[in-house]
Amino acid sequence: MDEFPCRVRVIRAHISSVPDPVRFVTGDMLGIGHHDQQWRSYVWCTDQSGHAGWVPDFYLEMTGVHEATALRDYDATELTVGPGELLDAFEEAGGWLRCRMNSGHEGWIPADNVEPA
Repeated sequence: MDEFPCRVRVIRAHISSVPDPVRFVTGDMLGIGHHDQQWRSYVWCTDQSGHAGWVPDFYLEMTGVHEATALRDYDATELTVGPGELLDAFEEAGGWLRCRMNSGHEGWIPADNVEPA
């Protein structure tokens, strides 16, 4: 999927495991931890309100060993989806797609869980 936006069909279910995701806006300061072992371009971040989660490292500018500034707005909300659902995908980041459901809910799912519709 090189062109966005595009329509995709879920081929493998994804269940969100993050009830209170990390969120921030451009310019926010973030605490930085380690990189994920599976999704190598994601780093563990803590936002200004204490929420923590995985963030694409290319959305950040490191300002210290464990500190970064957000280069863009980000919301780590994941979608819970089942096989056969149709979604609009409009962004890719490190093997994940930001999608919109027909209900209007937006969030991330693994790119491997969908195919072009």
